[in-house]
Amino acid sequence: MKRLLIIDGQNMFIRNYVMSPQLDINGNPIGGLTGFMRSLQKEVRRAKPDRVVVCWEGPGGSQKRREKNKNYKLGRKAPKLNREYEFATPEEERENKYEQLMRLTEYLENLPILQMSLENVEADDIIAWLCNCNEYAEWQKVIVSNDQDFLQLCDDKTILLRPGKNEQVLNKNKVLEEYGIHPRNFAWARAIVGDKSDNLDGIKGLGLKTVSKRFPFLSENKDYGLEDIMSHAKNNKNKIKAYQNVAENEEIIASNYEIMQLYTSTISPQGVNKLKYAIQNDGVTLNRSEIRKMLLKDGIGTLNIDELMLMLRSHKKV
Repeated sequence: MKRLLIIDGQNMFIRNYVMSPQLDINGNPIGGLTGFMRSLQKEVRRAKPDRVVVCWEGPGGSQKRREKNKNYKLGRKAPKLNREYEFATPEEERENKYEQLMRLTEYLENLPILQMSLENVEADDIIAWLCNCNEYAEWQKVIVSNDQDFLQLCDDKTILLRPGKNEQVLNKNKVLEEYGIHPRNFAWARAIVGDKSDNLDGIKGLGLKTVSKRFPFLSENKDYGLEDIMSHAKNNKNKIKAYQNVAENEEIIASNYEIMQLYTSTISPQGVNKLKYAIQNDGVTLNRSEIRKMLLKDGIGTLNIDELMLMLRSHKKV
């Protein structure tokens, strides 16, 4: 079976931008770029994919969800950086982050890697589409991201790799074993719990473990809905506060689910056509000499990505 490696680009970049203290020869932070390339090399080595896709959030990517909930991703705090370097102003830091990100996309353009983004579409939605599109129907998909939202996509052909100190490799069975919730119903469980990182309030006193205990039917390989959750909460004979809290907050759960669920594509037909065209006509190539020139120009000539370039030579189209 062919294997598709799907990288949540923003997630991998920010993780490395925060954690890597590396500076270039001019003393400027460059850890987001270099860390991303090292992480990419690691994941390609591990997955041995036939194809690699990096997905980015397009301009206005959060707008559609923010129209449904004005608080979505509002007030996110800047992450604490793992370095002694201090920017003179917040604007200087934003500029450095933007420059690293733009330069990173230039590196990827010189590698046999397909980059995907759409205006007004989040990377999550593109990743979900890739996991369900006909073009990759018979491929195994490996998603690399820390985002819990992707747990709902795990099935017989889709794996979620969550990097970090407590790294997880999760398929459908592992999700069920770890959380007691089937991927088909994971978005509903998350809708009850909420998501602090996206500024989405959940139901007080309920975490994923409690949800799996109080709503055990969510572990079944069957699609359940809001009506089932509310009926269970309202008709349960046990006088448990969790059930009362759920029963009193139907609108919050419904709103959260609409934002969190990735089962139904939010991409327009025009957007889908663009993605299909990109798959069939990417024209990606390995430009080894240009990569080396860029590394020297950026003062990071010591970054060794020879293994990455060697492994990507076998990149295959659909």
